[in-house]
Amino acid sequence: MVRAVDAATAALLQERNGTIHRDLVWITAKNRATGALESIGLWTGQDHADIAVVSGETGATVTRTYYGLGGLLNVPPIPLVSDLTVRKVSISFSQLDPAIEQAVRGFDPRNGPVEIHRLYLDRETRLPIAPAVSRFLGFINAAPITTPKAGAEGSIRLDLVSHTRTLTKKTPSRKSDEYQRRRLGDRFYRYTDVAGQWEVAWGEESGPIG
Repeated sequence: MVRAVDAATAALLQERNGTIHRDLVWITAKNRATGALESIGLWTGQDHADIAVVSGETGATVTRTYYGLGGLLNVPPIPLVSDLTVRKVSISFSQLDPAIEQAVRGFDPRNGPVEIHRLYLDRETRLPIAPAVSRFLGFINAAPITTPKAGAEGSIRLDLVSHTRTLTKKTPSRKSDEYQRRRLGDRFYRYTDVAGQWEVAWGEESGPIG
């Protein structure tokens, strides 16, 4: 969902004279060796830098280290919505970049949290006008790797879904007969636990369902 931006960023966007900005991606994945969660940042700037960002999760300003030099190849336009629409975004990285290589091959990125920020720069000084603003908060849905031909450069793509997807999932407890009965005696899940053991004859043979 869209968050309110600071006064400096709001004023810059209202000028409608074009902006100078950089995109930042923060990835959290599970270390395959230790099981611990570790994070790594990449951005479309040229150097490694410690950058202040507004956390998409807490709204607090935090400083994170982001790696540049071309590892992050493309961040597409991200629709900013104010409702609970589940957004899907695909971003691509250079397969030759050691940071993203570690994040995808050294770690387990499945369902890992991802934040995308945009850092707006002053036109004259090229310095940040304010902490980077959050544009996307979600999870890694898939991480396909394109194997290049000889002499070509491959890429790694992260397919992301927004955090609002979690609101579309039912918890197991809500699929139980006990939970449904609280809804004016609804017995939709009455036989959920035993239906798989029923035997129903199909033609000349009978057996359990499933």
